[in-house]
Amino acid sequence: MKILLLQILLLCYMAAMAQYKTDAVISALEEVNSTSFPLSVYNPLVLQTAGGHLQGVQSMMYQQEKYYFLSGSSDAYSYYTIIKGGEKNIMISINKILETPFSHAGGFQISDDLLAIGVEDDKAKNKSKVLIFHIENPEKPPREPVAIIDRIGTYQRGTAGCVAITTVEDKTLVVVGDWDTEHPDFYRIDREKLFERGASLELEFTIDSKKLNKKHWVDQEWHSYQNINFVRGKNNTLYLAGMGIRPHGDNVIDLYQIQSESLSSFALNKIYTRTFAANGPASFRWGSGMSIDENGNISLMTTEENIGENTIIEVYQ
Repeated sequence: MKILLLQILLLCYMAAMAQYKTDAVISALEEVNSTSFPLSVYNPLVLQTAGGHLQGVQSMMYQQEKYYFLSGSSDAYSYYTIIKGGEKNIMISINKILETPFSHAGGFQISDDLLAIGVEDDKAKNKSKVLIFHIENPEKPPREPVAIIDRIGTYQRGTAGCVAITTVEDKTLVVVGDWDTEHPDFYRIDREKLFERGASLELEFTIDSKKLNKKHWVDQEWHSYQNINFVRGKNNTLYLAGMGIRPHGDNVIDLYQIQSESLSSFALNKIYTRTFAANGPASFRWGSGMSIDENGNISLMTTEENIGENTIIEVYQ
């Protein structure tokens, strides 16, 4: 009886996966190597890491040069660092965001020239801020954000553990995951208004992961995502990728197709999941993120717990 049940479940899973196999984003994820290669980073700068850890990693191209960004926390301040890629990957700046109590920076995303990152009080776990920076030149990172979302709530609900950002037509869309991304909160603003002084993003919709209808999902699991990234597909199709770890420690990425009515309400349908073996100390528990090149090829990135003089970014390419 158990064997028959397992066979039925396997057939249901394969049928659900087959339904989406032609999706370009899933095809790109299928092409990602199952093993990573290490990218060694040299850090000549002084950085406070005590009491904190890395949380997110992103990359961007600027004038045909590749740059990597890492977000991290400490017991003194939150920060993001910028690494210039090349023959010698070197950390070129440490950018402090806010001091304690907002000293815990979470997973983040860079979309085009916008960087959205959350910083939270990880002691009280009831307040946070989401900051959006305009990255015109990674060699000259901005000192001030173009917009800030202030979040206050009950224990764990007011946090901002990870943030994703994208542009949909003339709108900037931001989703904020609270503690372990139990509740994704969707915010929206007109792109042109984002750069106005005192710009305010409106909370449009909240999803409670414990109340989601999972009937048509490829599996029933909602992980404690440490980073989330928007992915834009063809014909304005929008996805949300969640990155975390399985109970046994392997890295996992889940892909959700987003269904929306005029960007004012949202539903998530889990259409793909894949596990990647962790390599050494680098793990999706710490820094993780996704990048997509101009040809639609996807790379997944992860880091070890903290930045040292020499730090490794593991890349699944």
